[in-house]
Amino acid sequence: MDDDVEHYLRELHSGDEDEAFHRLIEAGPRILPRLEAEFDRETDPATRAALIEVIWQLRVPECLPVLGKALRDAAPPVWKQALDGLVTLACPEAIAILDEALAATEARGPEAREFLEWVAEALEQARVTPDTPG
Repeated sequence: MDDDVEHYLRELHSGDEDEAFHRLIEAGPRILPRLEAEFDRETDPATRAALIEVIWQLRVPECLPVLGKALRDAAPPVWKQALDGLVTLACPEAIAILDEALAATEARGPEAREFLEWVAEALEQARVTPDTPG
């Protein structure tokens, strides 16, 4: 299966995302460390965002630290995917990550306005979304 994961990661990098996306999700949570390592190495924002989407689509609590890390990414497509995942999971830990991001962003001032608005909206949505089984 590791060869398959490598194959689908290459497809994800090459822009052939659809099948790669679904196959990586089907591989399940056991590939989370590999996906996180790939995210940490990747420089292309579109690929980083795709990796974060695969990670949160695994829908396991173990992905929360990676989503928290992705919230600090400078590229909007990446942090927006992280927000989608945190809202989808909507567990107390996800809400805590959103609360922390909101507090840290408010301290940064007006240059973080767009991010602040998105995080505030995500936090509102996560608080009304019932917990997903984990």
